[in-house]
Amino acid sequence: ESREICPQGLLVFTGSSEQDSTLAKQFWTAASLYPPNESQLVLPRGSSQRLPVARPSRRRPRETINVTAETRKIEESEEKKKYLQKAKRRDEILQLLRKQREERISKELVSLPYKPKAKVHKAKKVMSESDKEDQEEVKAL
Repeated sequence: ESREICPQGLLVFTGSSEQDSTLAKQFWTAASLYPPNESQLVLPRGSSQRLPVARPSRRRPRETINVTAETRKIEESEEKKKYLQKAKRRDEILQLLRKQREERISKELVSLPYKPKAKVHKAKKVMSESDKEDQEEVKAL
């Protein structure tokens, strides 16, 4: 059974029985892929897929503007109070820390004469004469 593709894109079976060719044509028409249903949907002429554009809002009456301004002022004053309370608390904590530090220092000063003196280690080791001579020779170079 040989098949040829015609220039029109149709499939032609030559040398086959009439029954075979009709069955093959039925098979190929059933098996051909149609575009999915989504691509076949047609939108009405007046519709578009974009969302509608927001229209400019009308001006609010003056009363609502005044109310929002007043509420904003109240909120700002409450927020200011809150920050002032935090600043006051911070100052109190810093004063307490300073007081505790001063007390600690005064206690250390009271006990200072009675503390054993720590031995101070000499920072420089005593250099032997041979080491001094070696250093002088290096400096001379």
